[in-house]
Amino acid sequence: MEVCIAELRGKQILFALRDGIVFLDEKPQPIKYVTEEEVEKFIDSVTGVSGDGTQGVQALLNARRAAFVVSLLGRAVGDDCVSELTRILDHLHYDVLEYLGKVEDPD
Repeated sequence: MEVCIAELRGKQILFALRDGIVFLDEKPQPIKYVTEEEVEKFIDSVTGVSGDGTQGVQALLNARRAAFVVSLLGRAVGDDCVSELTRILDHLHYDVLEYLGKVEDPD
């Protein structure tokens, strides 16, 4: 099972769970205790959002993706994996804040 967990600069970051091993963009990641049921629930939460791709719909999808990434962070092992998940989370969080008008323009 595979699902997009973020779009960074127009490129989709794909999450997959294969035989109990987590992959981000086809690279195995040391994230413990991820279950198929958990991934299915996440997939249902993002595919269940109907809309036409408006900013509001994208913000909702990114908020749900961010919540999933946060749940993975607590089970990630190793600096590289934690850094990658944190980078993804930062982008998702920024996009949601931007939609909410909470991002200040640099002077």
